[in-house]
Amino acid sequence: MKESAVPMPASAVRTAEWDLAYRTHGQALLRYLRRLSPTQEMAEELLQETFARAMRREGPEPSSDDVRPWLYRIATNIAIDQIRRARRFRFVPFLGIEPAPDRDTEQIDLVRRVLRAMPPEQSTALVLRLHEGFAPVEIAELLGVSEAAVRSRLVRGRRNFQETYERMGGVL
Repeated sequence: MKESAVPMPASAVRTAEWDLAYRTHGQALLRYLRRLSPTQEMAEELLQETFARAMRREGPEPSSDDVRPWLYRIATNIAIDQIRRARRFRFVPFLGIEPAPDRDTEQIDLVRRVLRAMPPEQSTALVLRLHEGFAPVEIAELLGVSEAAVRSRLVRGRRNFQETYERMGGVL
């Protein structure tokens, strides 16, 4: 007698799909959020919030082809909210004794500070284009703006990045 296959409950199927989405896109999203966040811990919190919001979403799930841009859209919105919130609540940093960072760490920190000092619309467009490899048309879809708006943000963002980077002591 042949055993019949017992179908998995819908919740188990959904959990498996989210597990696959996290394993497939989680590290890339974390790298993206790290570029926009002051710390690794903050980037990890934003990643967790990205998946939590995505999983709570009501309505039809995006197709497997649409999951990546959909998750980046959620992550971008969360990162922009965090950047705006951080600007409202700036505190004086603790100036305790800290080990001297190496040159690479200083450079990376400077780039992150420059990106956070820029308008979020420009910094997210730059990171999505230059570091994540999205095309302008994909960025437009992610951000819900026109492709012309994305191209404008990229041009202004590059100029703003260079000016801010040099003003903060970097040399291009």
